[in-house]
Amino acid sequence: MADPQMWSYFSGGSMKKRVIAGASAFALIASLLASIAPVANAAINVPKSSWPVCSQSRTVYCVESVSVTGVSGVPIALTWVADGLASTPVDTATVSSDSATATTETSTANAPVSSIPSLSTGRALSGRWTTPDWSAEGLDSLGYSGLFVDAKTANPFVNHIFINVLPTITSTSNKVSLATKPGNSGFTADLDSDLTIEVKVKTGEVKPGVLVGVGTNFTGDYSTTNSQSTIKFGGSPVAVPLAGKSADCSGETGVARAIVVQLQAILFINNEGQSAFGVDGLTGDMVVSSNGVCDLSTPVWNAEDKEFTFTAAAPHFAPDGTTLNYGFYKAVIPAADAKLLWGLENANDAVKALNVQIITAVNEGNNLVSTIGVRNGKIIVDISGFHYSRPKLKISLKKDWKPVTKMLNKTTITCTMGKSVKKITAVKPMCPRGYKKK
Repeated sequence: MADPQMWSYFSGGSMKKRVIAGASAFALIASLLASIAPVANAAINVPKSSWPVCSQSRTVYCVESVSVTGVSGVPIALTWVADGLASTPVDTATVSSDSATATTETSTANAPVSSIPSLSTGRALSGRWTTPDWSAEGLDSLGYSGLFVDAKTANPFVNHIFINVLPTITSTSNKVSLATKPGNSGFTADLDSDLTIEVKVKTGEVKPGVLVGVGTNFTGDYSTTNSQSTIKFGGSPVAVPLAGKSADCSGETGVARAIVVQLQAILFINNEGQSAFGVDGLTGDMVVSSNGVCDLSTPVWNAEDKEFTFTAAAPHFAPDGTTLNYGFYKAVIPAADAKLLWGLENANDAVKALNVQIITAVNEGNNLVSTIGVRNGKIIVDISGFHYSRPKLKISLKKDWKPVTKMLNKTTITCTMGKSVKKITAVKPMCPRGYKKK
């Protein structure tokens, strides 16, 4: 199967909501709620089928734009081309060139030979996001000729939004299909990890909780106009080890069925009378990302210990049964959220105040890299190089950390009472009773 098949269940008495995606596309088990917290939001009904491209007749729950940025660093805005139509070529009628004095030496020139792989054809799609210059821009190096953004609810029973960026191929008759791996149509073809892909979707009255991404350098942005929200996310596709069964995500013997380079996002929302994170008052701008999609979770908050817990999981071995699968986990936490959760008045204190711990079943050796930084008012926790299967990340406030007391300027005043004179030095000096300030 090339499409995710998703369903939900409740885990025991803890009432933790989870969303599971089929291993063939997005094997995500997202731990949604550590607890259920009431919020004053009206219930909504997000469309369960794939959203169309935004138009005059469809202004909400639609895909507004897609762009790609290659190694040149120049963004390329893609255009939606419906199934059966050709991408409009660039108009060169007014372009002129003077070749009268041009000479070309071809006798010794050897043009580089590029090998573009052939991909298999999957299900039919309604169109693709592309550009007439797709090949000229070098975007066809992996064999696909456009992108399809599959945005819809994670399953038919929830309103949390799942967005999957898929590669497409177009036939000579301009029929658009999903691009799948040659010889194994059960998996989508690899996206180009050298690209940065940005997607913007109109999300109606959705209020964000936590945005979870599958991709490197993953970013998310939320805005609202006239009570209508827009989610923009972007990142580079990342290699994801996909499990054949849930047992492959536990222990140190699991073997991945395939490794697919993907870019995906799931938005856990704060509508429906509950909080996606379980804590009232958060901004909704928190973003986490990883390539361990077996058990990729929203943060679970322990108020008593002031501790975040994240989980990501994947099979221990690559499909060859020998190569180890490595992973990363990144969390971007707004300063306002850090203040609410840990009492950090100054986001810059996070570097010294927070403790990051990674718990795995194996010795990570020198591969593990862990950093905490602050950029643009957001705390960035970045951990990479750990082994799968099921590492757990903890972020907590150090027990012995105390904020630096701000030094306040003291002033001195002179107070008199008859012939008695006193000098008082303090932050806000005041004369004793009976004395007057001189």
